[in-house]
Amino acid sequence: MTPLVASLLPDEAVVHETRRSGATGQAWALLAEEERRLVPGAGERRRDDWATGRLLAHAALAELDRDVPVLRRGDRGEPLWPASVVGSITHCDGYAACAVTHGGDVRALGIDVEPSLPLPPGVLNVVASPAERRHLTDLADQDASVPWDRLLFCAKEACYKVWFPLERRWLGFDDVTVHLARDGSFEVILDAVARTSLPARLRGRWGERDGVVAAAMHWRPAVGGRSDG
Repeated sequence: MTPLVASLLPDEAVVHETRRSGATGQAWALLAEEERRLVPGAGERRRDDWATGRLLAHAALAELDRDVPVLRRGDRGEPLWPASVVGSITHCDGYAACAVTHGGDVRALGIDVEPSLPLPPGVLNVVASPAERRHLTDLADQDASVPWDRLLFCAKEACYKVWFPLERRWLGFDDVTVHLARDGSFEVILDAVARTSLPARLRGRWGERDGVVAAAMHWRPAVGGRSDG
């Protein structure tokens, strides 16, 4: 069976993902000292989450023949990929993944994984508009087995990871509207303020497996103003 995140992205994306054990410290110890210095003061669990994502990134980059000794961080904590590479890293308790591809036709990609659980109380009102909350209620009435609120959050996180490397500025939860479909697809509508190089609508795919939900998006400009995503 194709791993969860890999199943949501085009074939040209190189995806490495892993289920996490309860042990901590192992990934951190395997990371180069210079890269460990990029997260000073982090707690043990945070360090191991971060290191696991970085180790997956190095493995994925090596498969592209583009590995670097140290994968540095930008001002917002984002990974600074080698020239002509686009990618995304994500992790949650129990799962981590990295996806990369040569930055040719695919100009940006974003992935996010989250535990397959409802959002904590109060969070939905922060991340979703009234219209989106009504949409989630309709979905839950059709299928209550999916944590739709968590999935909406996951889709917005994936969208941000597509958007930020291109625009280099803040994108709020209320700057995008997400429409989830039960067939494993979703659409993101960008507010006019947020939209510059990207089209007004982007598409993505979502999945759920073994206690994890995942969302993935990519943007591939196409001839005639249409885009693949």
